[in-house]
Parts: sequence; C-alpha cells; structure tokens
Amino acid sequence: MGNSIYLVLALIVIILTAIGVYVTNSSYKTVIYSQNLGGTPLPNGEYKLVVKILVNYGPFGGGSRPLGSADIWLYYNGKFLNQTLTNSSGVAVFYVKPGGYTLLFTVFHITKNINVNGNTEVVLDYAYLKS
Repeated sequence: MGNSIYLVLALIVIILTAIGVYVTNSSYKTVIYSQNLGGTPLPNGEYKLVVKILVNYGPFGGGSRPLGSADIWLYYNGKFLNQTLTNSSGVAVFYVKPGGYTLLFTVFHITKNINVNGNTEVVLDYAYLKS
C-alpha cells in the first residue's frame, strides 16, 4: 500500500510538471504586433511610425525590458529608406508617408511588413532564450 501511494504521487508530480512546461513554452515566444494609433498626419502629410523593442528574459528571468541602442532599418518598396537606433526606452520613431514598409530589426535579423495609413506603433517582444 505504501509503495502504491508513492507511485501515485510521483505520477501526479510528473503530470503537473508536464502541464507547467507546456503552459510556459506556449506563452513564451517572440511576438511582433502593430496597431494603428489614429490621429492626423503632420502638415507635410507624414505619419509617425513608432517602433518599440522589448526583450523578454523568460518566465523565470523577469519580464520584458526595453532594448536600447538597437539598430532598425526601414525599407520602402524594397529600397533602403532610413535607419535609426532605439532610445533607452526601446523606442525608435520614423516619420513616413502612407504606404507599405518593411522594418528590419538588425540585432535579431527579423523583418516585419507593415502598412502605414495613420500613426502606427510596431512592437517586437523578443523571447531571449527561445525564438
């Protein structure tokens, strides 16, 4: 009877561990999302494109933190247009005309195609230990 109780407890621990690993791995991943912030264009017809980079150090290593001095390149119609670095808050700002653009996050070698038709924010939440 005593050994079977230990066996059942061991199986419960294994099942709970497997569930915890699955939940952790499914929620911890690199995500890029964009949202239209609305607003009106500047007098010259340009919109503000805000790019933010966060580095997620994992479920046990803390949450997301901004990445400063990250190089971001901006392409329009497949041609290089501009580049800038993020500030200490992980934010870089471009002023662009409406249209389709590609962002290159050079430090991670990740690209994101976006369509700008208003003030837009793009956020890269990079999973540091897993991509």
